[in-house]
Amino acid sequence: MSATFIRRLTTITAAAVGLLIVWLLVQDFDVISPDGLGDDATQNVRSSINFARYGTYSSLPISPDVVPGFRREPVPNVLLALYLRVANVLSPGLLDQANEPFSDAFLLVVKQINLVWAAALFFGLWLIAALVFSPLLAAHGLAGLQILIVNHFFVLKTIDVMNTELIAGMILVWLSAMLLLAARTRSWLWLLVSGVVFGLLALTKATGAYVALALLPLIALALSGISRKFWISLLAVSFGFALAVMPWLVRNQIHFSKPAIAEGGGDVLMIRSVFNEMTGSQFVDAFYAYAPIAVRRDLLGPWMKLSSDDFSCEGRLAVFNRKLDCDRLALEEGRFADVLSFYQRGKRAIPWSLSLDGDQKKSMALRRFQERPLNALVTSVPLGWRGIWGFRAKKWPSIVLNIAAYGSLLLAPALALLERRLSWLFVSIVPLSFFAFYSLFSHFLPRYSMPLIPAAIVCLTMVAVDLGARLFSRLPSAAMPPVRLI
Repeated sequence: MSATFIRRLTTITAAAVGLLIVWLLVQDFDVISPDGLGDDATQNVRSSINFARYGTYSSLPISPDVVPGFRREPVPNVLLALYLRVANVLSPGLLDQANEPFSDAFLLVVKQINLVWAAALFFGLWLIAALVFSPLLAAHGLAGLQILIVNHFFVLKTIDVMNTELIAGMILVWLSAMLLLAARTRSWLWLLVSGVVFGLLALTKATGAYVALALLPLIALALSGISRKFWISLLAVSFGFALAVMPWLVRNQIHFSKPAIAEGGGDVLMIRSVFNEMTGSQFVDAFYAYAPIAVRRDLLGPWMKLSSDDFSCEGRLAVFNRKLDCDRLALEEGRFADVLSFYQRGKRAIPWSLSLDGDQKKSMALRRFQERPLNALVTSVPLGWRGIWGFRAKKWPSIVLNIAAYGSLLLAPALALLERRLSWLFVSIVPLSFFAFYSLFSHFLPRYSMPLIPAAIVCLTMVAVDLGARLFSRLPSAAMPPVRLI
């Protein structure tokens, strides 16, 4: 094919990807409904309305006299507040109607901001494809395929809720893109931008702040090696991170004497500290309890002699069921020692029996971790198994895709070392660090790993392209493979 024909075909495929994004956003718009919000999402929307109407960031009930708070991470909710201010200009009186219970019309307006995050996610995936795949014609085609898969398994499952998974997944993709640009250009400016995006991620998922402590030096080392440039790289990416995070930390230090991003960490740590008490038999049973239904039914159930009936109060899987009627009754009657499930013991039974506040829960949880450090490490294995099912897959083809995608994500850093290719590292290292953190320090609901789906799909595509290029190189023809990693 002539160079002119390839350029025209590349332009056509680029236009096709653009039209695909528009078409998917139209389809996603139809998924948005006036359905109500869960507890976390309600706190997010309250925080946004309080900030938009009264200039006070707080997840407490909407009121002119609301006091400041920091229960929820600020970036998603501050951006939603700005969106509501604009919507209020276009539709005067909108914010005046923003009272609980929220009206159907208001919820529809609020949820439409998710279309912005979905669009940004799609364009981020497109940019990453252009940075890691060659030629550009193939990159456009692979970007379109990735966007379709991510939309089906991630966007459609988050577009109608107001939790922070969608925006977190979008920021993770753009952070990978900025790191790839920094690796390609070796410019401190892109490192600075990467640090800012990393900071925005931490202000969306507070876990990002802990992850950043370990990864910022690693990023600088990967780009510069052990040289004088290492310190310039570390300074650039760290300064960018601080630039994004410090104003919020200063605000919380002034108001609450705590340079923290968000409250709530004590709850999760307390729950996880109870999971660390898992016995050897419960360790094994957890792999059944946290597997998709099809895997339990077709594979693990017959092998382990377990069924869904074992999740009852009298069953051996009761500790994994957070919705036991006997636990609900025990909590209502104050019989905290009779609560069975790990979750309810950590979330309610222990804190209620000891009247613990947030700081006390965190301190007690950390003490329990210190008492059982090996248990915490071992328990991360079944909880990592729980978190790996972020696709929420129900049928075997989707389950296989789920395993392949997350397996590729876990494999990517090893491939970075073997192939000495930074693209593997910068696409995977932040999502993989989130995965490790959640495995070690949380009860790892599959919802926590949903933001990792886009990065996992990118890693799976990279593995497929790399394998394809290796197989192609074994053919008698010496021609370049039709698609390859840059």
